[in-house]
Amino acid sequence: MYKRILIAAFSLISLGLASQPLTYYQDAYNEDGGDLREALSDIIYVHTRLPYSSSTTDTWDVLKVSDRDTANSSNVILIYAGVSVDGAQEYNGGNGWTREHVWPKSLGGFSTSAGPGTDVHNLKPADNSLNSLRSNLEYDDLGTGGSAVNYNGSATGNRYNSSAGVFEPRDAIKGDVARIILYMDLRYEGAGTEPDLVVREALNTGGTTFAVMSELIAWHWADPVDSFEMNRNNVIHQMQGNRNPFIDHPELVDYLYGDSTNVAWNPFMGSAELASTTVQLYPNPVQDVLVIKADHSSPYSIFDLSGRTISSGMLHPGEQKISLGCYEAGTYVFRAKNFVQTLEILH
Repeated sequence: MYKRILIAAFSLISLGLASQPLTYYQDAYNEDGGDLREALSDIIYVHTRLPYSSSTTDTWDVLKVSDRDTANSSNVILIYAGVSVDGAQEYNGGNGWTREHVWPKSLGGFSTSAGPGTDVHNLKPADNSLNSLRSNLEYDDLGTGGSAVNYNGSATGNRYNSSAGVFEPRDAIKGDVARIILYMDLRYEGAGTEPDLVVREALNTGGTTFAVMSELIAWHWADPVDSFEMNRNNVIHQMQGNRNPFIDHPELVDYLYGDSTNVAWNPFMGSAELASTTVQLYPNPVQDVLVIKADHSSPYSIFDLSGRTISSGMLHPGEQKISLGCYEAGTYVFRAKNFVQTLEILH
């Protein structure tokens, strides 16, 4: 039975795009290098420019849904404090919450008029005082240096060094902010009146730049996409009309900024090392719990045939289990480094 499933899996992958429906990222399939970057940028370029504040749907409205506390639907989660607060308290004279521009306005050459300054992918709920403290400090690792950031007398895990121009976010959101910054670098390429945002390796280079590239990439891999971030991406897609590719396909960081920049990207196609036995999935089909057996560490993702990621994380040597019982029955694709396999979920 397993052998027949495996043959079917490789058959589906080998058929590639011919057997797949039109998907959000299809125009970027089989591209590499600059062509891949251009194709992805064109895809995410098309979206609704929401107003910052308005009597109609604005950025407040989106954030109250995209960053909703899953344990309390009336609340939102604050990015740096990591706490849940009343979502209805939009600013409220400084007593509520505010909107943090993860890529700061002053480092992007934009304001809060409709456009890059209102792109909700770049906005997160934040405490007013921590928003002011972060200001336009750039993200980097401070090690044991810098000063601790507290919220209501409690440590948050964030650190900062104003003289160095650096803010280090808490570990739980490092991957989140990295993917936001990389999205902004990809989305805003200087078209029309929009700024050309560029991630650099060196801090404080001025203009419309942000740093540090190598640290952001390290954070991206160390803090994988979780269900909160996936849901946020889906909500923003529904309300703003575009997606963050680095959430849907974390491996794109390697194709755009890493060792695979000269390799054609296609999430439904395997590499020459596709038949590697370093990763095993069972049972397949799976009804609830999937067992993954690997002999190495690497990021993995599971996505549906529309290209939407439903689960991601890190593989570790040995066996690990993930629950898939909450997802709809159907065909999915499991991808890790040098490994692609279709996965059937049954109920």
